[in-house]
Amino acid sequence: MERAAQETLQRDSAFYEAVQALKREIDNDPQVQSTVRELQAAGGMVFSSFVPNVRIRVRTEEGVFALPRPAAIAGAPAAERVGRLTQDLRDAASAAIKKSRYYRELDAIVNQAVGASDRFEGIASEVESAGYEVLICLDLSAYAQVRGAVAPRQLLLEAGAQRPADEPVPLQLSSNDRKFLKAIKVRIDEDQV
Repeated sequence: MERAAQETLQRDSAFYEAVQALKREIDNDPQVQSTVRELQAAGGMVFSSFVPNVRIRVRTEEGVFALPRPAAIAGAPAAERVGRLTQDLRDAASAAIKKSRYYRELDAIVNQAVGASDRFEGIASEVESAGYEVLICLDLSAYAQVRGAVAPRQLLLEAGAQRPADEPVPLQLSSNDRKFLKAIKVRIDEDQV
């Protein structure tokens, strides 16, 4: 059921545009930027992503139940300061999400798009005909990954060494970044990453 909802949203341009606008708001938030600078000053390279997920809940007489969640993302680095700053970054990103007007806009888009999906409605009607209520929830998870010290090649480049003009700039993408790009059908050239 969640997969049907996710697939519907992947084809919705309004959803994509609102997600991109919300990501820009998160990246431009002063608290987020301040925490990223602190993490970088502590010697970490910060990779962040923003992963919107649809979660389906089923309301029964006994309460509301969630479908099983996918495996969790690995936790913060062991170093205490970096771990604290990483959590601060997640908290700042979550606060930016909650105060964004795009947060409410995305919720409306999800309900409208998923509700109009014949595939999702077919599955939901089976659940509802059994006497349960289907609830659509949008989980907007900000994710930050901090990696250790800068690689020697990057140190050379930062020290003023010139990169050959024909050499592509390598991208460093987290697994969540890769999933997101794949979900919106952006192909990744693995030779460039």
